[in-house]
Amino acid sequence: MSASHESCAEYYHEDTKYDRKTIHRFQSLDFSSKPAPFKDYQTDNPISLMPYLPFNFIPFTRTPLPEPPPQPPYPWGLAELSQLLFFSYGVTAIIDSPRTEQTFLRAAPSAGGLYPAEVYLATRDLPFISDGIFHYNGKDHTLATLYEGDFWPRLSAWAFDHPSFEESHAALILSGYFDRSAWRYGERGYRRILLDTGHLLGNIVLMSYQTGFVPYPLSGFNDQAINSFLFLGDQKEVVLVVVPLVRLQDAKDNSLSLPFFPSPVAFPYHPPEKPETGDIFRDLHRFSSLGSQPPAVVNTSGRENDRIPGEDFGSRFTPLSEPIPLETDFPDFENQIPRALLTRRSGRQFSGEPLDFSQLSTILSFSYREIDVPDSSGTLPVQHFFQPELFKSWLIVNQVTGLASGIYLFDPRGGHVTLLKEGNFQEEIYEAVLSQDLGRDASFVLIQTADLESLVVQFGDRVYRTLHMDAGQIGERINLAAVHLGLGASGIGGFYDDEVTDLLGLSHQTAVLYITTVGALPG
Repeated sequence: MSASHESCAEYYHEDTKYDRKTIHRFQSLDFSSKPAPFKDYQTDNPISLMPYLPFNFIPFTRTPLPEPPPQPPYPWGLAELSQLLFFSYGVTAIIDSPRTEQTFLRAAPSAGGLYPAEVYLATRDLPFISDGIFHYNGKDHTLATLYEGDFWPRLSAWAFDHPSFEESHAALILSGYFDRSAWRYGERGYRRILLDTGHLLGNIVLMSYQTGFVPYPLSGFNDQAINSFLFLGDQKEVVLVVVPLVRLQDAKDNSLSLPFFPSPVAFPYHPPEKPETGDIFRDLHRFSSLGSQPPAVVNTSGRENDRIPGEDFGSRFTPLSEPIPLETDFPDFENQIPRALLTRRSGRQFSGEPLDFSQLSTILSFSYREIDVPDSSGTLPVQHFFQPELFKSWLIVNQVTGLASGIYLFDPRGGHVTLLKEGNFQEEIYEAVLSQDLGRDASFVLIQTADLESLVVQFGDRVYRTLHMDAGQIGERINLAAVHLGLGASGIGGFYDDEVTDLLGLSHQTAVLYITTVGALPG
């Protein structure tokens, strides 16, 4: 495809690939211009959520928590919001250093510790908090009031009147702050923002069920209207996801089933003659924005995939084995998710020891499966990803007892892996992830890819956002499953794109979205 016919998404992805000849473009960092990791709204009466945490003291400071003030009678209240927000994006540790300022670690992982996502809360008709719009400050675990008033009709209209708004009384709005990730990663920073927002969204989805909500992540909304309403514009900070929260007892059937995002038209992209840092990803976000009228909704949730494993997107490998089913009898640890979120840290080093096939099965099964929400009639299946079938998942198995080392295609829907190429590829993946030891020493590596050209034709440039946020959600669930099993995991967003596709036997037009490494911890 010639450059004159490429969509903005394809142009952006190609232009932000790392390779050995151009990686020098990503210059050394100027720490004097590093953006602050928190957005601080000044308000006279912030709403403290600290007293409602399920602890006697703050975990990392041992500071005693005050008694929560009385709450008006209602099925839920500030305690549920406090726990949902804290375990999704609150500060879970502070690192002191004699050389630098304090480092605040949060419940969701972030590339470079830059935390580009921000969280806003919208409420209506609740006795314990005013109708309005609030900003969540993870550093202080407080809500700052931005507006008071009933804005629900506007929010619903901007989300094209998705039925979840009618049933909900609270909604989270997740935004991405461009400069935080761009400071370190330049134009490739937009990929990191989307992945990091996916990490956060993965936490929100899991914690929503823990606190009695059914979340409905919506990727289709009027970008300009909601950005303008929050005074964000489209140059520094932009809304990426809107998440109405429906109480479980109100989600009685599948009438709220999440549709696939509306599909805007993809236009050919003509880059500026002298692009400056940030121009391309701002262009991509603008090209993928929706207006006041929703395009036709595309729903492919029932589509069957009849492709033969190994032939997807031009892979040159022929399957060497029949599909190998994962073990499905794995421990249910969803009730221990808060503990995993509190203790989760990105793995920095692996021992290189092998994992059991049962451990790999547990991690992959938990990370991709739907969540069945219990209700009075049994279970209510809820679609919590935008469309995970739109990308492919590959495994590089280095050391897993019960599996030959090699390259596998993972089919989440079928629950099996298929060997495509046998051999030891530790050095190849080590080189492809910018010579990070995590790739070589991991027991297995998960790689997610997408046929971006065909997806843009079908769904428009906006698919680029959701592909990366989906990959980020799954990456975070891998992190939590690994923590539960006493293992380490770490996502890698920096890699030589074409070397990864070469390793997998794919064409260079295939987009590599995310790489997640899993392994045994030292000692």
